[in-house]
Amino acid sequence: MKNSFLKAVFSFKTKIVNPKLEGLRRSTAANLQVEDLTELNLRKRQDLLKHALTQSPFYQKKYKGLDFLKKGVIRNEDFTKLPPLTRSELRENFGSIQADNISKSDYRKATTSGSTGSPISVLHDRRHPETPIRWRILNWWSVQPWENQAFIYRYQRPLLKRLKNNLLWWPTQRIFLAAADLNEKKLNKFVRDFNRIKPTLLQGYVDVVFEFALYLLDNNIKIHPPKMVWVTSAPLFEEQRELMEKAFGAPVCDQYGNTEILLIAAECPEQNGLHIMQDTVHIEFVDQDNQPVAPNTTGKILLTDLTNYAFPLIRYEIGDEGKYLDHTCSCGRPLPLMENVRGRQTVNIKTPSGLRIRGEHLMAMFNGYMKVFKEIQLQQEGDFSVCIAYVPRTANEGQKEAEKMANLLMQRARSEIVVTAKRVDQIERTTTKTPLIISHLN
Repeated sequence: MKNSFLKAVFSFKTKIVNPKLEGLRRSTAANLQVEDLTELNLRKRQDLLKHALTQSPFYQKKYKGLDFLKKGVIRNEDFTKLPPLTRSELRENFGSIQADNISKSDYRKATTSGSTGSPISVLHDRRHPETPIRWRILNWWSVQPWENQAFIYRYQRPLLKRLKNNLLWWPTQRIFLAAADLNEKKLNKFVRDFNRIKPTLLQGYVDVVFEFALYLLDNNIKIHPPKMVWVTSAPLFEEQRELMEKAFGAPVCDQYGNTEILLIAAECPEQNGLHIMQDTVHIEFVDQDNQPVAPNTTGKILLTDLTNYAFPLIRYEIGDEGKYLDHTCSCGRPLPLMENVRGRQTVNIKTPSGLRIRGEHLMAMFNGYMKVFKEIQLQQEGDFSVCIAYVPRTANEGQKEAEKMANLLMQRARSEIVVTAKRVDQIERTTTKTPLIISHLN
């Protein structure tokens, strides 16, 4: 009865406050019923490119001289000839990338955390919000948008924003835990609120959700199990997933997204890779010449946002690495699969001879040691030496495991670099994110 009331109020408010949202939801749902998603994806790329060539001064200049664009409708093989958009180009050409034919009400500005360099800004197209894709993912896990939800993020939202959020979602209840200055009083209050409203969703950054899970396990605290736990903003170690699922009594959903394009791919309950949102984003895995790599092969990620007409992002080289998976998911959904993103191609451990050790290799190497840590971080200095900084779960744990990890990394680096382990009280953060690797190499 209560759930029916919440659904009725939610549906009524959505129609009044944001009537376009229901239409977008229906359209997004219909996309998965089309006969050929690949054809739909290509058609959307063609439309976006045509728009960029007429409305974005940056792309008019960048693509000048590409004769195949004069044909009007490009083929998929032509699309791969377009030069990628680099992060430096995005940073230096913000004003000219923006489309000429938009008004201020059509977009909102978003800025990256700068975890891998200087922050960059983009515009998100308000006419095509990510909400319907979020609802799609939640629906896979039987979570409805009108059900109570809980969130753990780094910093507390401003009071005005919290009040506005409460009003917008009433009578649905949402609770938030700010993890920047956690203490036992805050944690216990969050536990009480959690058990009171019984949220079906717990969402937050990987590291802070993991820290909350460890608090529950270490203190033998039980909470009402949600239907899913949704983690974002950092690579997810499988041992972290295992401990979180034990603490929360619920499956953990990994996803891939970023400030520039919020929802790119996410796991379904089969947890057999991430489903790519092929109807709203085009993702490519390419080699150093920006040509496609074979399935199951790691490559640079290029992203094209098929819904952002305010600030076109076409073949955007974000700096991540990943791979297509050549199998289909047993869930039956037509969306293709990619592997969980394990790190950024631009931030690796490097040796004087040029050997590059990627984040995905580090995660595989350290699998089996993570249960004794709250957090770890690899910090590489200008002389190529690496310090594995770690925060142990308890005072008597971590040193032996960290030293083994240091030896493994030194062997992987062919003994070209010195690797040490150091216990710390807090890991170095970049605004809201906690990078796995921080490099001070020039």
